[in-house]
Amino acid sequence: MKKIYVSGNGNVSWENFHKFYIEPLKKIDLAECEFIIGDFSGADTMMMEFLKDKCENVTILHVGKRPRYFANSFKTKTMKWNVIGGFANDLERDMFGIDLCSHFLAMDFNSDEKRKSGTLKNIEKCLNLGKIKIK
Repeated sequence: MKKIYVSGNGNVSWENFHKFYIEPLKKIDLAECEFIIGDFSGADTMMMEFLKDKCENVTILHVGKRPRYFANSFKTKTMKWNVIGGFANDLERDMFGIDLCSHFLAMDFNSDEKRKSGTLKNIEKCLNLGKIKIK
């Protein structure tokens, strides 16, 4: 089973989310995947919404006492999702998710020569650990 860590910017547009996240997933069988997703706005919340009626094998990682966001569970597959929380910050949450995954799905739109976004740092960490990028 592919364990896919999803990472992305909070300000990703719907068009870019569709192009860089949904399109690659059309090439694989979602039933053969487990998704590991954070609880931040943008790519995380969009992925939750996309998967809520498609996949039961989802783990949501959250900072603090409860998720900052969670998809609506009324008549969806979210009732079977696993929730792991209590992380002190996004970095701790991301490192936990990266350790769990075998594959990753991420695209960075915010980094420049002055600043690396958290998403770019996640991509680099995944690549350094030999995680497989979903393309």
